[in-house]
Amino acid sequence: MTTAMQPCPVSEAVLEDRVSILESTLAELQKRVPDNKVSIIVLSGDFDKAMAAFFMANGAVGMGMEVTMFFTFWGCSVIKKERRLKGKKFPHKLINLMLPGSAKDLSPSKMSFAGLGRKMFNYMMKGQMASLEEQIDIAVEAGVKFQVCSPSLGMMGFDEDEWVVPVDICGVAAMYDVALNARTAYFIS
Repeated sequence: MTTAMQPCPVSEAVLEDRVSILESTLAELQKRVPDNKVSIIVLSGDFDKAMAAFFMANGAVGMGMEVTMFFTFWGCSVIKKERRLKGKKFPHKLINLMLPGSAKDLSPSKMSFAGLGRKMFNYMMKGQMASLEEQIDIAVEAGVKFQVCSPSLGMMGFDEDEWVVPVDICGVAAMYDVALNARTAYFIS
């Protein structure tokens, strides 16, 4: 003998409780959905890696995403104005002499060939794609946010006004605040 399943009558109070639970669960889940943001952490001071970071940043902005780039240690050379030695302590002068002075001085990570590699890449890119310096300008115009690691500033001897882009000098907590809420985070090393 088969019986058809009869719906179990549910009181209005029970339904209201269930709806309330579902609404609060949905609200909690919505808090966990990442924002339409991209976080790019730049540790490398290599030309090709800096180009990749700015291609990703400018591409994400073109797709309507908010982009924040965090520069630390050697990556700081990518957005420096020029080599500055005046007013620095001796160890900081040495570090600044060993680092590239600005984006124009970055070498590729591979095929550097004593400086010829960068010239070769610039020649090959001419008319095909924007230079690194142009990519940086595009990012600034597009509204990319730039953060510079405060501890790196102190250790490497950089000054707060040494940048070709507007920067927020901050610590790792500010970087994590962006990265943990972003849809995508990249680490360029």
